[in-house]
Parts: sequence; structure tokens; C-alpha cells
Amino acid sequence: MPRPSDVDLGRRGPARKVRRYLIVAEDSKSALDYLLAFKIPTTVAKIVTEGGAGNTVSVVDKGIELRDQAIRAGEPFVHIWCVFDRDEHPLERYKAAFSRAKGQDSLTAIWANESFELWYLLHYCYRNTAIDRHQLKREISKPDRLNRRYEKGDDNIFALLNDPVLLAAALRNARKLEQMNPSPLSNPSLNIHHLVQKLMELQRAAAE
Repeated sequence: MPRPSDVDLGRRGPARKVRRYLIVAEDSKSALDYLLAFKIPTTVAKIVTEGGAGNTVSVVDKGIELRDQAIRAGEPFVHIWCVFDRDEHPLERYKAAFSRAKGQDSLTAIWANESFELWYLLHYCYRNTAIDRHQLKREISKPDRLNRRYEKGDDNIFALLNDPVLLAAALRNARKLEQMNPSPLSNPSLNIHHLVQKLMELQRAAAE
């Protein structure tokens, strides 16, 4: 079932029209929990989330549906991010997600190939050779990394990775990987860091 959730955000100053953003994800755990852990103070903007949107192209379709509903209601989103993994989903559905997202106003496909856990691994090391989601879990769990068994949907993962040095390394490694493997068909590849950077930007703006 989808899990709607609102997080208000903004900055001090005169009242203004609330800016609304939307994150649509494949499920209500893992990626969505991590992204929601970026605590955005309440004032001017609002981040609305929708979990359990299916996978790949279904996530994009849900983003488009909710965008159009919001426009009709007179409460449009500034931007929509549709977050999904490559995993073992049929290749044609994975490709179709990007085709569906292409050219859509105010909508961006956010992907990880093979899975969102690649973003976690990049906090500890750079990786540009193919890796599956099971290997990713083992790599993240190593003693010089999490030093604990990683399980999908770990409620503590944000707190464990929320270190300025680790985050800076993840952003640096993600940018490097994006330059090397810009295609979402490449394993490994991702563009999650763009969404993370936006959430960080909103945090900073709210603190000003």
C-alpha cells in the first residue's frame, strides 16, 4: 500500500505560497526511509512522498498521475523525483521507465543500477565494476564499513551514514561514477546524488 507522508519545509520571512515537491518510490522502506531522514524544517516548502508505487515504469506512471492531480487541484509540485532500482526487473520495463520520464515537465527519473544500496557503498569506496544487490549487502556489511549485517530497510542506515566525511565521499564517488558510467543501463550507475544534493540544499535554505 502507498504510504503518503508530508514534511513541511521553508525559511523565515513573510508568508509565501508553499512550494511542493514529490518523491515517488518503489516501496515504503529502504530508499524512501533514507530520503525522508533528511529532516527539513517546516515553513515554506512541502515534500510529499508516495511509497509502494510498484517498480520501474509504474513509479514514473504514478509520478505523472500525481503531478496531473496536483495541477488540477491548483497545488502543483515544483518538481517530482521518481526513484527506482534496476534489480532483476525486466529490461524492457526498466528502459520504458526512462522513455516515459523523458520530456515530462518537472519530473526526473532517479535510478540505481543495480540497487539503491550502491549509494551506501559509495560512502566507503569508489566502485565502477559490476556488482549485484547481494554482493552490495556483503560489501556494505564489512568490518571497515558498517561493521554489522546490512538488511534492506535498516531503520538505522541514515544515522550510520550521516557523517560529513562519509557523505562528502559518497557525493564525490557518485559524481565520478556518473562521469564514467552515465547510462542507467550500466552496472554500476546511479544519479541518486542529485536528489540528495537537493534535499541538502533545502535543509540549508531553511536554516538561513
